[in-house]
Amino acid sequence: MILKGYIFSICYAFLCLALALVAYKAGMPKKYSRKMVHVLVGAEWIILSHYMGATYHFLIVCLFFLAVLALAHIKNLMPMISSESDNAPGTVYYAVGMSIMAFICLFVPKMLLPFGIGVFATSVGDGLAGIVGQLLKRGNPKIYKNKTLFGFLANFITSSAVGVIFKYAYGANLSIWQCVVIGVFSAGLELITPLGLDNITTTVGVSLLSYLFFFVPAVNSYFVPIMLTPYIVALVLQKRVLTRNGLILALFLDLVVSLTFGNFGFTLLLSFLVGSVIVDKFKEIKVKQDDITKKEGCRDGVQVIANGLIPLVMAVMFAGTFRGVFIIGYVAALAEAFADTAASGFGAFSNKAYDIFRRREIKKGLSGGVSVVGTLAAAVGSFFIPAIATLFGVINLKIFFITAAAAFLGAIFDSMLGSLLQVKYKCRVCGELTEKEFHCKKRTEKHSGFE
Repeated sequence: MILKGYIFSICYAFLCLALALVAYKAGMPKKYSRKMVHVLVGAEWIILSHYMGATYHFLIVCLFFLAVLALAHIKNLMPMISSESDNAPGTVYYAVGMSIMAFICLFVPKMLLPFGIGVFATSVGDGLAGIVGQLLKRGNPKIYKNKTLFGFLANFITSSAVGVIFKYAYGANLSIWQCVVIGVFSAGLELITPLGLDNITTTVGVSLLSYLFFFVPAVNSYFVPIMLTPYIVALVLQKRVLTRNGLILALFLDLVVSLTFGNFGFTLLLSFLVGSVIVDKFKEIKVKQDDITKKEGCRDGVQVIANGLIPLVMAVMFAGTFRGVFIIGYVAALAEAFADTAASGFGAFSNKAYDIFRRREIKKGLSGGVSVVGTLAAAVGSFFIPAIATLFGVINLKIFFITAAAAFLGAIFDSMLGSLLQVKYKCRVCGELTEKEFHCKKRTEKHSGFE
């Protein structure tokens, strides 16, 4: 039985390479011959799981082909499976992903079936995504770097279908919606992973997710952050919403909140992020305020902490006490952050701004300024996050109004702090107040507030 596994698996792998070589010699572009191997080689799992199971023999075969493919890549012995666009050894990474999972199966034999889902999500899902993306170029927009819409959809549909096929062919303990989540997650990993490393991340990631769906029912409370986090990373990187430090801190906040509050907590955090991005885009359309404020379009780690520290504290406190008051605090903190963002963003559309605490008119965009449009935006924006929390059923109607009111008052208090405490400088050339240390190419002098 084991000997047959070695013979059939090795013969099948070299048959796949031979077919790709023949097709390449016959004129097939290597971008297709490479993907042909990518799709076909997934069937190795069927052979190895049938004849060898979760044993070290499975791992030996994976390591053997890892060595063969690595040598072939270094020596350029198999041009039909090399990448045209870069030197990333995608096929080698595929063998790395399979070797990692085969090693895990030695200690967790129940991982074998989820491993199969991960392998086919990578081989067929990722493989067809590349083929479809290359074949259908007309009317097929790029959605992230060099990844196309139709390629992404092909990956999502195929990876979801892999879950369904395993459900009925192998009796996998998956619901249809879990198969869809696997498809979304697989396509997301392929979307954001660079340099061919998606052959590792998709194989390992989908395998682990499938295992959790099989044996850890509690994971259903976390499927939204699991499913959507890759897309949030793609959005942040493509739109340059956050700096690198800001992204790292945001992912840490995402992890803590998601583990504590599950789908509800992540959805609120996501709603705040998406809502803030939309508001910022409206603000950019209307006016640029970089000549007077220190804030840049790309939010940094300090701004992530400013908006996320209190929600993070609320999550930690709830995890330690399980008291509902900290859920309310979490909702109110995010609601205030969004109300303040809405006030700042839409306040740019006002003609005038006033510092109501110092009783004077100031230039739009300067901290402490209050406008009619901005105040109305804060009032409306304060209801956004509590409304979503209400839809989840975690707060009632009374708490909905309390958190919205707290958010609005918090935005007003933020303006007071900006007026009375935040540092402001005066330009030595034009005399204008600013939050920057340089204006009109000259160093400004401190006017008021604390640095």
